[in-house]
Amino acid sequence: MRLRTTWPAPHAVLITARGALDSATAADLAALVSDRLWAVPERLTLDLSEVDFLGVAGVRVLLHAALQAEQNGTELLVVTGTSTMVRRALQVTEADRRLTIATRRPEPAPA
Repeated sequence: MRLRTTWPAPHAVLITARGALDSATAADLAALVSDRLWAVPERLTLDLSEVDFLGVAGVRVLLHAALQAEQNGTELLVVTGTSTMVRRALQVTEADRRLTIATRRPEPAPA
């Protein structure tokens, strides 16, 4: 898995993931999300549109990220792109009921 962080606006963080999000890579994403939430951004967007496999361990990371973000007062958005595999994994696990999901990234609001 490849992870990249950008700051599209001073109050917003974007983490882009590419590859498989499974038990072998979930800890890397969890550590990165926790680190970025430490700065208490207004919004944290997790772009999974280039994820080609989303396993249960990855779903757990997303749910934990949602809990952390809520405690920080940070809006968490999960972007699935057109990946039916990612959307299906979120539906089957019912994580889609807990997460805010979009098919594309929103434009960052001005600071």
